[in-house]
Amino acid sequence: MKFSKHFIVAITLTLTLTSCKSDKKVQPIISDVAESSTNTIIEVVAKDFTFTVADSIPSGWSTFRMKNTGMMDHFFLLTKLPDSLTLDDYLRDVAGAFGVAWEALKENKSKEEAFKLLGENLPEWYANAKAMGGTGLISGGETAINTLNLTPGYYVMECYVKTENGQFHTELGMINPLIVTSEVTSNNPPDTNVEITLRNDAMTFSGEIVEGINTFAVHFEEQPDFGLGNDVHIIRVTDSTNMDVVTQWMDWSNIKGLTSPGPAIFVGGTQEMPVGYTSYFKCDLAKGDYAFVAETPIGRFKKFTVQ
Repeated sequence: MKFSKHFIVAITLTLTLTSCKSDKKVQPIISDVAESSTNTIIEVVAKDFTFTVADSIPSGWSTFRMKNTGMMDHFFLLTKLPDSLTLDDYLRDVAGAFGVAWEALKENKSKEEAFKLLGENLPEWYANAKAMGGTGLISGGETAINTLNLTPGYYVMECYVKTENGQFHTELGMINPLIVTSEVTSNNPPDTNVEITLRNDAMTFSGEIVEGINTFAVHFEEQPDFGLGNDVHIIRVTDSTNMDVVTQWMDWSNIKGLTSPGPAIFVGGTQEMPVGYTSYFKCDLAKGDYAFVAETPIGRFKKFTVQ
């Protein structure tokens, strides 16, 4: 059974599942979106701690533009659920399993012990849920632009960055259902100037990264059999940036991992997708130093400079 990061949200909900059901947050109204979603652009507003997004979107190639209007770092990950399952199933069936694993980690048990407990408690349908991409991490005031090819179905949109006290943003309201309909867009993937290839043992890129707007294609050639999936995020690198601190911060299973504010300014990237898929994202980069960083494997990064 694959343990993928898109269900990490559930670990924070175990002790509060009852209150989450009885005190369910109301989805923000679509008028909160600064610009209306269209068949080409899906507008998302990330706040501390809500998403504002349309209830449904067409299938095929769609571009998501997420504006982070909050103070915290945010992203969204889309998880496609098996047929007939909904957000309620997602929370009810997976929360307990991840709660057991999270408690084990907080008690300083090994990751091997925690994930063994996780595997023993997850529902059978968990193996058929798929992480289908999303935005990379972006800091407050930044905008993420990602283009994904989505098939019809029921998805969950979530952000599992943590607050400084260890609460996951999902627990505070950053989790929404999203229906992808059978209506198909006529959109095509964007032209790119940089190609990134993600494998289990390497992250490589080709093309010239320039000052201004860059469009990155991210090709998922491999994903590990167990654990987190391959992804990529971009940070600004300054004289004070400690890459060891950054890469360890990317590890959600550290008690202080993924707590916001993070140790660098995040400007975009993409979440994991199945092998064979390609995700696209845009970043407007000024001159300076940057780095690609990843949640897995821990410690993976690659620096680059925009001249």
